[in-house]
Amino acid sequence: MSILGRLGLWSGLDTLSTDDVLAHVRRVEAAGYDTLWLNETSGREPMAMLGALTQLTHRITLGMGIASIYARDAAAAHAGARTVAELSGGRFVLGLGASHPERVGPQRGHEYLPALATMTAYLDAYEAAPYAAPPPAAEPPLVIAALRRRMVTLAGARTDGAFPFFVPLSYAARARSWVDEGAASAGRGTRPLLVLALPVVLADDLASGLAAARAYSRWYIQLVNYRANLLECGYTEADLEPPGSERIMREVVAIGDVAEARARIAAFRDAGVDHVAVIPIGPDGKVAHAPTVEALAP
Repeated sequence: MSILGRLGLWSGLDTLSTDDVLAHVRRVEAAGYDTLWLNETSGREPMAMLGALTQLTHRITLGMGIASIYARDAAAAHAGARTVAELSGGRFVLGLGASHPERVGPQRGHEYLPALATMTAYLDAYEAAPYAAPPPAAEPPLVIAALRRRMVTLAGARTDGAFPFFVPLSYAARARSWVDEGAASAGRGTRPLLVLALPVVLADDLASGLAAARAYSRWYIQLVNYRANLLECGYTEADLEPPGSERIMREVVAIGDVAEARARIAAFRDAGVDHVAVIPIGPDGKVAHAPTVEALAP
């Protein structure tokens, strides 16, 4: 089994104070999750935060999910990954993603280039990056945020695996075959990982669950990369009209009680997912919902 384990907890924590972030991290580790994933947005610098968390945590793997390739060049990303891996004693996994045109231009001032070619060139530079400090005992694992076939197969061919998000259960088996196809095409002997982030809303009734899921999904359902993949998954433009159809919300977000959430996690594993990163969503659509973290603890 990889250092990721089978069950992780993914949270964007920029709405929390630093004290609340540290309390959340302690809660996640104490609850027994295998991996804690932090996202990169326009808030705190995630590599710096993860470096600090290496000194707060003792057992849990720390994951960067997902670092934008437009936020730092490949040499900086490789140096950051090796630094956090060294500080944590090998408890670090780096996730890289090509991000979204809606973010890269307005938030970072870069031109958004074709994702597959840009990621391929970035991986070339990442592998060739110089590093003058003593390297960690083992190279930190690397996964790619990937949705559609060519990016998923690239992940299987060039990295330790693929990390899709905002997808239904029906997508998982296809992604499993694609990532394995990539590994086979590259002649790799180790089976790559399929990591998946699953939004979860624990709700007593469907209406409140849908409201929370739609509040959480409001931004994602507008992004062109997610929309293109969801159309390939068989949804319609009508499904994608904000705030999203009931069908798409129920299939992309796990809505229900604890037993239903655990069943959805198990179904993804049965479909070939190696590691499920739970996204704990509260009634207001915000993440890091402590009751959900505790209810779904291993």
